[in-house]
Amino acid sequence: MIIIKKITWDQILPIWQEHLTDMSPEPTSAMTLIYDRVWDDNPISPRWIDKQVYDLKNMEFTPTFWGAFNNDKLVGVNSGHMCLHKLYRSRGLFVLPEHRNLQIAQKLLMKTISQAKHEGAIACWSFPKNTVINVYFQQGFKNRGNRFFFSYIEKNEGDDSVRNIKA
Repeated sequence: MIIIKKITWDQILPIWQEHLTDMSPEPTSAMTLIYDRVWDDNPISPRWIDKQVYDLKNMEFTPTFWGAFNNDKLVGVNSGHMCLHKLYRSRGLFVLPEHRNLQIAQKLLMKTISQAKHEGAIACWSFPKNTVINVYFQQGFKNRGNRFFFSYIEKNEGDDSVRNIKA
């Protein structure tokens, strides 16, 4: 039986280092969802380009780490942390190959979305790998071009029928 529970940085780090080698191994990320529009410096035909923004203030938020356990073995992980503008980032979703297709990734992502809601986020975002993008789609995330952009519905006071996070 698979059990999802909070884990520590020390527990998630070895999984990330072994299986997500292209990911920055830090508890939080300075990357933001918001892009800066800047004028490129092409003298012949200048144009607006979107530039990724990094803000070290994002790294001041406390992350939450989730683990999926099969008995005592850690078989899947994800993390999340608040970012600027009340946007919550899902980061580092991974399930061991021999435990895939058991809905573990979906459950880890649901826990992350629930944590975002608990912390008062207005939306949850991610830059998922193509190998897990369908997991995000199943949870209501929308892909817009090469990036994820998100719409959300704010929950009205006393209305429990609408999630306040919709990615």
